[in-house]
Amino acid sequence: MAEIEIDTPLLDYGLDSVRSAELVIDLERAFGIEISDEEAATLHTVRAVIDCVSTKIGQTAARRAGVGA
Repeated sequence: MAEIEIDTPLLDYGLDSVRSAELVIDLERAFGIEISDEEAATLHTVRAVIDCVSTKIGQTAARRAGVGA
């Protein structure tokens, strides 16, 4: 199995605009988060995806706990 390099552009793995949109939808469903179009446009590497999802999960957890309300 080939290794995925965290900072390699997703385009190098064949992720085109349609697949990018599908990825965002899948991430939103899998993690119960919302990713704006502006945020989705910044997801160029695996690292960017991980950072975005991690941040969104943290924000969702904080909202549910009433932090920052």
